[in-house]
Amino acid sequence: MSGVHILWFRNDLRVHDHAPLRAVCLAAARDGGRVVPLFISEVDAPHSSFLSRSLKDLDAALDQRGASLHFRSGDPVAVLSDLHRAEHVLSVYRHESVVPEPCDAQVEAWCMRAGVALRTFSQFGPEQAPRPGGSPAAAWDEFMAAPRHEAPAELPAAQVGIGHRPISQTLSEDSTSHLKGGRKAAIELLKRLLGPVSDLSQVAASETMAPASHFDQLAPYLNLGVISIKETWQAAVTARNQYLSAGQDIRAARMTELIRGLPSFYHMRSRRAPAAGLNQRDGGSSDGSRQLSLDLGQTGTD
Repeated sequence: MSGVHILWFRNDLRVHDHAPLRAVCLAAARDGGRVVPLFISEVDAPHSSFLSRSLKDLDAALDQRGASLHFRSGDPVAVLSDLHRAEHVLSVYRHESVVPEPCDAQVEAWCMRAGVALRTFSQFGPEQAPRPGGSPAAAWDEFMAAPRHEAPAELPAAQVGIGHRPISQTLSEDSTSHLKGGRKAAIELLKRLLGPVSDLSQVAASETMAPASHFDQLAPYLNLGVISIKETWQAAVTARNQYLSAGQDIRAARMTELIRGLPSFYHMRSRRAPAAGLNQRDGGSSDGSRQLSLDLGQTGTD
């Protein structure tokens, strides 16, 4: 069937560990459709340099895979309607939001009227209830310990004919944000906070630094989904296990606080994440070099 599949980026500005991206590529391979990566801003105004940098980094990652990010301003239903008229939208793939967006119900209603399939994926925790006899905390740990989705090598991208311009020419920025956006900056910060066990002098957190400061620094990147909560969780578990093996109990305790705090961090925003119950040492991979790299060496700016 001729048409396009929309990959709607919202608070998931990455190509790694991205379930909708994987699913939309499979759908396009099955039916021969093309993929349109889309970001919609409901406010037609200058964006923070942090958001703009993150979007441009995402666009660069998509460009490496033969696609480009289509940036639109306006009401999401109107944007999707325009795309549907121009390109015949077959389906819309997206992650759930941290909190329900005001437009979600309208988009769902439009998809039903237009005959467009809507696929929404969880990124903050398991969708199903815990197994019989299980706990929400155990279900959370199982979800976070599951393998991450690899970024695809290429996308079957569509060149939509509705006046698309390069995102570098589309975005206007303000200069109020001094925080460096983008995935590479996020991973560098995460690695600095966790610290390589082989060089403890490089660990950013001192012995007296409160664990909450980890969240303060990571929050902007997690909120935009430049890195996923699963990537953060797995890297922190790996670092903790390394510190335990090295006898660095204080630093291991810092990592445990970060691990336990991640569900609460999102609970404040989504009101759905359970309290973490990770007490065991084997809550993630012990291969620190694999998990802590977070693909940075292979992907450059993506």
